[in-house]
Amino acid sequence: MPRYFWNISGPKGDGMACVVCGANFLDARITSVSVGLNPADESQVFACKEPCALALAEDAERMAQEMRAAAGLDDADVPGTDDDPVFCVDGHFGSLLRDLRTLAGTEALLTTSDDITTIRFLLSLTARHAETAMMRARLVLARTKAPDTEDGDN
Repeated sequence: MPRYFWNISGPKGDGMACVVCGANFLDARITSVSVGLNPADESQVFACKEPCALALAEDAERMAQEMRAAAGLDDADVPGTDDDPVFCVDGHFGSLLRDLRTLAGTEALLTTSDDITTIRFLLSLTARHAETAMMRARLVLARTKAPDTEDGDN
């Protein structure tokens, strides 16, 4: 289930600034990660990899633990913690497919645009999704690799 970030606008809502600290990703060389969606248009929003994304993850885990405690569940009773849902729609493969669709759409927009500001935005979007697609593809490859297969064997 995606996390929605309400009441954000401008660079934060466009994915160009951290939703936690407001750092501008275009001006500063900061590694960012997708942390949720802008409910206005369902676009991805991002946070600084460290420390902001870590703080969001810790906060989400704390809330999940509180919910489990309130429901009387321990960690062993939580469904889905033992399996690796690589191919589910919310898993790494589904995210990879969404990144690839974004890249295809960005390519189509780049071929029709002649405004420098729009081209710069599309190129930053391309860089972000290309990098995440590469990482997700490698993760899916690693998780689907047969245990007795070496890197050179197929």
